[in-house]
Amino acid sequence: MAYDLILRNGDIIEPSEGRRFTGDIGVADGKITAVTEGTLAGTGAQEIDVAGHIVTPGLVDLHGHCYWGVGGTGLDPDLVGAHHGVTTWIDPGSSGAATFPAFKRFIIEQSQVRVVPLLNLSAKGLVHCQEVGELNDIRYIDSDLTAATIERHRDLIAGIKVRAGRSSTGQMGMIPPWIARELCDQLSLPLMVHISNVAPTLQELLPILRAGDIVTHCFHGKVGGVLMRGRVRDEVWAARERGVLFDIGHGNSSFSFPVTEAALEQGFPPDSISTDLHQVSIRSTAKSFPHIMSKFLALGMDIETVVRMSTLTPAQSVHRDHLCGSLRVGAPADIAVFSINTGHVTFQDPQGVERDGAEWVENTHTIAKGVLLDRSRDPLADKPFPMDTI
Repeated sequence: MAYDLILRNGDIIEPSEGRRFTGDIGVADGKITAVTEGTLAGTGAQEIDVAGHIVTPGLVDLHGHCYWGVGGTGLDPDLVGAHHGVTTWIDPGSSGAATFPAFKRFIIEQSQVRVVPLLNLSAKGLVHCQEVGELNDIRYIDSDLTAATIERHRDLIAGIKVRAGRSSTGQMGMIPPWIARELCDQLSLPLMVHISNVAPTLQELLPILRAGDIVTHCFHGKVGGVLMRGRVRDEVWAARERGVLFDIGHGNSSFSFPVTEAALEQGFPPDSISTDLHQVSIRSTAKSFPHIMSKFLALGMDIETVVRMSTLTPAQSVHRDHLCGSLRVGAPADIAVFSINTGHVTFQDPQGVERDGAEWVENTHTIAKGVLLDRSRDPLADKPFPMDTI
């Protein structure tokens, strides 16, 4: 059989089957058409020998900002994805109902990689939100427009996002989360809640979350996080027990080595690893999705678990695992190839806490819908706004 592309001799990690083996992957017409242990018979119009590399589903970033050119934070999803191995971005509320049409036309529809939006409760989304919190005025919320936008774009919008914290909600406290809760119940969609400094507190937020809802920035090191006196809070355990999901969302200030280590030691791992990449965090301690994956290797997780938390689990979180997160035959050919480099490496969290590691992950090839993405441009050179404005 003839293929458009064959990846040969890869160390294949298939999280949906819990398998790891050496073999080949064949791609034709934008889909995975063969996955074999050992040598795949046939020829490919393009063949890449990936011996000594791990081959995984394309990474699924549950928290990555893709509204390039709007709001000052968004990244080019194709450009960054090509260098990081990300083939699906779950954009966490960069657009709201009033700014979604342009996001759809100019980002979602123009991108080679998949962009799955969570709609911001704020109608304006994250426009200039560093200066004016997107939910600090009740007039920024238009529930009717938000519901109508979601109903019109059910095939695209995977949920609602609300940033719950003083910088985004001002003095509104629990009002935005409760409005988001009601909308999600009405529309049968998951709610993603950003947690940060207190107001509102976790004790207020967690009880309104249902099975399938997502807490992002789950292991930040700020006041009012998942730990109390070094122990995972009872209400955090209770939320997990009823099916609430916990996501990393590393970002520029939302990940702590000590908090993560304490949670892991107590048997409370995250459900998913994500980046919260934007124009600032990509130049700070977040750096890249493979870099954050490497931090979890340094914390003692095995590569199979890290891959699952970076692919299949986030795809399932937004009910897109039929499209991404696995290497099953018939799925869109979203594939990432990585080298695992060995040697001494030091990682840093946003608070400056360091941890040493012995290996790090580096992306070498990214295939989205069967197309090998162009890696010729440097994502760090991509600055739609002067950096001192964001």
